[in-house]
Amino acid sequence: MAGIFDQHQESDMSLNLNERIPTTDSAYCTSPVYTNAVNDAQLVRTFSIIALAGSVLIFIGGAIAVGVGLAVMWFGGKRYYRILGLIVVILSVGSFFVPVLRILASVVLCAGVALRSVNILSTLAGEGKGDPDWQATKQRALLGVVLSGLGILISAGWLALFLVGSFLRSR
Repeated sequence: MAGIFDQHQESDMSLNLNERIPTTDSAYCTSPVYTNAVNDAQLVRTFSIIALAGSVLIFIGGAIAVGVGLAVMWFGGKRYYRILGLIVVILSVGSFFVPVLRILASVVLCAGVALRSVNILSTLAGEGKGDPDWQATKQRALLGVVLSGLGILISAGWLALFLVGSFLRSR
């Protein structure tokens, strides 16, 4: 029974409500710019895959590009992605009348995603190197640059084929 009434019993809980709880330093970077870069990197990875698929499937028709533009507008959420998606949709609708605009829409999407990826990489160069998410964010941004660049090259190939086909058709 003596153990129950012992005042020096060890406990993890303190009844002193004014006691300061020691804070531990967090490894996470809480800068708003860095946090936006981490969030954008997740979108950039997804949109670069979409942009690459759009570049490959561009020959199917303008409806694919309209769908890709709407997806960017819907899932992006930020003003940058809404404007980028709107430009892709406008160019894609115009491609029903001028087919080469479909290729231009794909290039615009790839270039927009690549630009955002480069912005993320420049943010990562200056902030958050101690953050546990830094390496994953950098890999996502690099993937965005690579896939978007590949999408631009594929669109350039489609443009070359379009121009050669137009030239041969006009002869």
